[in-house]
Amino acid sequence: MFQLKNGEELPKLALGTYLTDGEPLFNAVDQALKDGYRHFDTAKYYENEEDLGNAFKTLLPRHNLSTEQLYITTKIFPYASPDAGEKITADVEESLKWFGRSYLDLVLVHYPRPLETGDKDKRNKIYRKEAWLTLEKLKNSGKIRSIGVSNYEICHIEEMREYQTIQPQVNQCEYHPHFQRKPLKDYCQENGILFQAFSPLGRQNKQLLEDQTLARIAAEHHASVAAIILAWIMHGKVAVVAKSVTAARISENFGALKLNISEKEFEEINELDRQQPYVEDNGWECV
Repeated sequence: MFQLKNGEELPKLALGTYLTDGEPLFNAVDQALKDGYRHFDTAKYYENEEDLGNAFKTLLPRHNLSTEQLYITTKIFPYASPDAGEKITADVEESLKWFGRSYLDLVLVHYPRPLETGDKDKRNKIYRKEAWLTLEKLKNSGKIRSIGVSNYEICHIEEMREYQTIQPQVNQCEYHPHFQRKPLKDYCQENGILFQAFSPLGRQNKQLLEDQTLARIAAEHHASVAAIILAWIMHGKVAVVAKSVTAARISENFGALKLNISEKEFEEINELDRQQPYVEDNGWECV
């Protein structure tokens, strides 16, 4: 577990659910619960919260678990509308309904702008502010335990100092050996914001998964490259969201929690940074 600045604990490894719903999602959750996953990551944008909630309702009794034993993260986009606060509140209320809970563990602002505006729209700052202040209200009401951001750059987090009364607890960004975001990660860690990786395998990018250094270290540990990457991430005190619908890979990813890489191997992987993103999220372009 990683401890957030507010004292809450967040499991180091989450099962990601992007582009997953229906039976594949159900089966992935079943395998994940069997392996020991207790953290599940979703978002309003994924349109799978109802399916995820239904999977929990069926599967938790089978695994002798209660919903309170899970850590659930969801994400909301800002809205470019006068009733943005009401829409975000409704989004959170809907999530609570789907998950059958009185609170959510973590809610993130998904992106530093609404879906309907452009990266260079100067009003984005206003929309981000409204989204954050609404999450603060929902946290203060007890409906959310922790609040944070995703795809935020240093400038976006610094800007929040103008209006925040609660500091973001988490910043979730693309992060892997070829895209290490050192200034942003260091800034977050220095300011008590947990850095969390999404797309840790670069959406199965071949350049990353066939990297010779990673392959050599994986062979030495009799592990997969994916497991080595996840172990490297967590060794650096970074949380991680790993998505898979394949039972064997879900189990393999969870095994990374027990995989200990050496400091030498950790530093070798640190040298692989290409400053190369492999997914389409470019929060740094957003004003």
